[in-house]
Amino acid sequence: MGRNPKNEEVTSVISRNINSGHEKEYDDWLRRYLAFERNAPGYLGTTIILPGGSSSTLCYIINRFTDKAHMVAWESSQDAQNLLGEVNHYSTRHYEKATGLETWFTLPDLKRTLLAPPRWKMAIVVFVTAYVLGHWHILANGAIYSGVLVVMLTYFAMPLLSKLLRRWLYPSQVRYLQS
Repeated sequence: MGRNPKNEEVTSVISRNINSGHEKEYDDWLRRYLAFERNAPGYLGTTIILPGGSSSTLCYIINRFTDKAHMVAWESSQDAQNLLGEVNHYSTRHYEKATGLETWFTLPDLKRTLLAPPRWKMAIVVFVTAYVLGHWHILANGAIYSGVLVVMLTYFAMPLLSKLLRRWLYPSQVRYLQS
């Protein structure tokens, strides 16, 4: 039986610059936002990333839902609309392009706020994983090998390695959000 594209997990990334002097209000808002979101149908989890640590003015909110319909329902809900309207008093939207490698790392505990690991650490994990997978016996080459490598890295190796190496990837730069 094929996969139903309407029922595939979806992720959204919201990035905001926290206005100077409004850090406490933003943290309070974020706690309330997460509390409401946890009760939304189809909600799977949220990861918060502060690239500059606890003093960061930039905050990434990465939301995961079981499918697009549930995410749209949450984003369109009155609670979400009220909270998103309120956060504009404490922060502004931030737009930026990413390399894509950051998304390979599953953060170990969704209640924690973590800094993204340094790119050199991500490169080492990718190199070691690609080297090990590159020595597997593959019947076909070219596109098939690349497809297998990407699938193995994305769905198996990187999530496992990011969990096993989380203390090295995210060393002591963690602050807890109180629920």
